[in-house]
Amino acid sequence: MEYLITPPEATEWKINDNELIKNLEKSWSGIEIKNITQPDDYYCLEWVIIIPETGQRLDGALHRDLQGISLDGDIKDCAAFAVWFRSLVIPSQQLVLYDQGYNSHIELQENTTELEIVKPFLSLV
Repeated sequence: MEYLITPPEATEWKINDNELIKNLEKSWSGIEIKNITQPDDYYCLEWVIIIPETGQRLDGALHRDLQGISLDGDIKDCAAFAVWFRSLVIPSQQLVLYDQGYNSHIELQENTTELEIVKPFLSLV
């Protein structure tokens, strides 16, 4: 299932793509990262993480507007990624994780746990 992490409303905040790449490479072993050079593509960066504990694949992408991340994978892996990503973002910046159909969502606070993220989505999977 696809999940997204974005601000809940319009903002000037942007994700620094170079910093994101550095942090991805530092934190996720075996990651494959690909820059997307087609200017009309919705994403400017894509990556694949193989979760060591499960061997499952987590696909991610940075939106071209630098304000959102798309994740495709198991909700538990997406939750772990969301907690990790939240730790990189200034606490004052509001972020929300939601499924593609916006059937469920959760605000990502500084102290949000993986379990808190997974809970509202369990009925959707």
